[in-house]
Amino acid sequence: MRALATATRGKGTRGLLKRLRSIAAHYGWSSRKILEGLEHFSEVLQLYGCSATFPVPASTLARSNGTFDRFREQGIEFAVHGYLHVDHTRLTRQTRMEHLELARRLFSEKHIAARGFRAPYLRWNEETMEAVQKAGFLYDGSAAVVWDVVREIESPEYRQAVAFYGAMHAAHHPSLPRWNDGLVRIPYCLPDDEALVERLNVSEESMSRIWLEMLRLTYEHGELFTLGLHPERFFACEAALTATLRHASKARPHVWMARLEDIAEWWIARARTEIAIRETIDGRLHVSVRGPDGLTVLARCVALEAQSLHPWDDRFQVVRGNDFHLPAGRRPFIGVSPSSPPRLVSFLRQQGYIVEEAEDGHNCTHFLDRDHFEEIDERPLLLQIEQGDFPLVRLGRWPRGARSALSITGDIDALTLWDYAMRLLKV
Repeated sequence: MRALATATRGKGTRGLLKRLRSIAAHYGWSSRKILEGLEHFSEVLQLYGCSATFPVPASTLARSNGTFDRFREQGIEFAVHGYLHVDHTRLTRQTRMEHLELARRLFSEKHIAARGFRAPYLRWNEETMEAVQKAGFLYDGSAAVVWDVVREIESPEYRQAVAFYGAMHAAHHPSLPRWNDGLVRIPYCLPDDEALVERLNVSEESMSRIWLEMLRLTYEHGELFTLGLHPERFFACEAALTATLRHASKARPHVWMARLEDIAEWWIARARTEIAIRETIDGRLHVSVRGPDGLTVLARCVALEAQSLHPWDDRFQVVRGNDFHLPAGRRPFIGVSPSSPPRLVSFLRQQGYIVEEAEDGHNCTHFLDRDHFEEIDERPLLLQIEQGDFPLVRLGRWPRGARSALSITGDIDALTLWDYAMRLLKV
C-alpha cells in the first residue's frame, strides 16, 4: 500500500485521479460496487431476521451525504473505524486521542451514537485501548482470533497477515468478549473475506465449508463467531454468508445473531447479575437470580424437581424461573481459594459461573486453587469445567438459551475515490 501511495505523489490533481482510478480498478474497488454490495448485504440479512455492524472511518462518514441513513433505519449499526483509515499503533498519544475525539464528534453530527470502535488493519496496542476507553466507547472489536480451519491451504501471505494483525489462536484463546475497566473487548474471527478471497484464493464452495466449520466450532464451544465481510466483496462471498446464516438459523439450541453493540450490552448486563443464596431450615439452598431479560439458568447433574427443568442439550437442562431450591449437600458452584488471582474470579464470573470463595473443596462441587492465571490457561479451564461430570448450576452465556453467538460485520474502508485516496496517502 505504501508503494502505491508513493506512486501517486508528485502528480497533478488530474494525474492523481487517473492513477487512483487505475489502482482502484486493479484491486476491484469502486464506490458503486460497495453500495451495491451494501444493498444486497442488507437484503440477505433481512431474509434471516438479523442485522450487522459496519465500522466506517469518520472522514468517510462525513462525506457520505446521507448514504447510510436507510441502512440505519433497517437496524444496521455503524461503528468508528478511526477518523482516517490509518494504523493507530503508529500515531502519537496526542494524535490518537485527537482522532478518536474528532471521530466521535463527526458521528454525533450524523446522529449516530458511535458506541463501538474497530482499529483499521486490526492494529492496536495497549495505548490504543487506553485511548478508546478514555474516548468513551462501549466496546472495541479489534482483537483478532484465528481458527485452525485452513491449515492445508495456508499461504505465506495468509500467515504474514495473521502475524500483522497480532492474531491470537483459538486453540488457546476462547473467542469470547472480555469486560475490563469499562470497555468490552469483542474478538474478530479469522479467516475473514479478505484472507479467503485475496490471500488464499478459495472457491465459493471452499469458503462456505470454512465458515461453516468456524460456525460449528464456536457452536460446540458456546462462543462467538464474528464473521468479517467487507461490502465490496459481498458478491464473491454471498453463497458462503447465506450458507452460514441458514445453518445458524436452524441450530437448536439456537444461535444468537446480534450486532456488536448488542453483544457488548448483553455481556455487561449479564455480568452484573445479582445472585442471592441462602440455606433453608431443612438444609436446602434457595437461589434467587436477578439479571437482564432473557437470562437463562442451566443445571447439570442436579436433582431438581422434574417440573423445574426442561432439556437444553445433552449435558445441561434449563431451570425454570429465577427462584428455585437446590437439594442439601455440596454446593453446585465453583469454589475458589482466597489466594487465587482476582483475574481468575473475574474470568469465571464473566462466563456465567457462580463463584464462591472457599478454603478447600469440601463445600463446592468443583474447587480451584491457583497461584496464577493467564490467557493461555483460559481454554483448558473452560474444557475442564464444561466437560466435567460434577453437579453444576450456572448462568447461560447468551440470551434466551442460545448456545453460541454470531455477529456479521464488515468494514467500509472507503466510499468515494477521495476516501480511497486518503487511505492510500495516509497509511
